[in-house]
Formats: sequence, structure tokens, C-alpha cells
Amino acid sequence: MLLTLIAAASVATAAPAQWTHEVAVSHGHGKANAVYVARPDVKLRQIGTAAGTRMSTERCLWTADINVERRLEAPGVEIAGRREMPATKTLSGSRHGACAHQRSAIDTEIAAQAPAINAHLVEVAERDQRDLRSEIEALLPPTGR
Repeated sequence: MLLTLIAAASVATAAPAQWTHEVAVSHGHGKANAVYVARPDVKLRQIGTAAGTRMSTERCLWTADINVERRLEAPGVEIAGRREMPATKTLSGSRHGACAHQRSAIDTEIAAQAPAINAHLVEVAERDQRDLRSEIEALLPPTGR
């Protein structure tokens, strides 16, 4: 009888510089920038065994939820406009061996998906335009009045 061991872990990775998307917004109060940042939340799940003299059946299953955070920036104005966006993109894969030894390779696989992650950021930013303008109007004081 083959036993299957299952372990789970969740690890957040830092977002590389290429996983940001910036949108300049002109509005009645001046100018602001909306910066969208992708933050991968990687979950690892170990399956299989590596016991005795038998060939290892260990496999590391991983999923990376690409969460997006939006922050607002305006020159000379302090804005408390940081927000998690509801859209999430999920990447997944598997690697032979123990998860403890596969983290670097998994990070490389996620990084290889940069074009898809960047496209996701652009898509989220486009869907956010109406809400973004409403929030800017509510957060920024009128200029020159």
C-alpha cells in the first residue's frame, strides 16, 4: 500500500518591478497616478512519498494567486488610497520532488509568466477606471479654490 503524504504551505513573494502598471489620471482636482501592483500568493502542496529504497513519488503541486493592489499617488498630496482589487489570476503547476527544494524553480516558472501577469494588470486597470475616478474625486481636495 502506497501512502500519500500531503502538506500545505502558503508563501507570499515580492512583486518584481515589471509587475506594476501605472495609469496617469487627469481630473478636476489636478493629476494623480494609479499604480497597480501584482502580488503573487504561492501555495505549495506536497504529495507522494520518498521512503526506503523505493523510487520517490514525491511531487510538489503549486498554485499562485496573482492578487492586485492599487494605490493612488498625487504630487504634494497625502492620499490614503490603497486598495486590494477583487480580480485574481491563478497560475499553477507541479514539480518532481519535495516542495522544500523546488521553491526557486517555482519562482522561475512564475516569473516566466510575466507577460500574462502584466496583461492581467492592464485588464484590471481598464475595468477599474470608473471606480478610480470616483475615489479620486472623494479623496482629493479641490485645487485653486
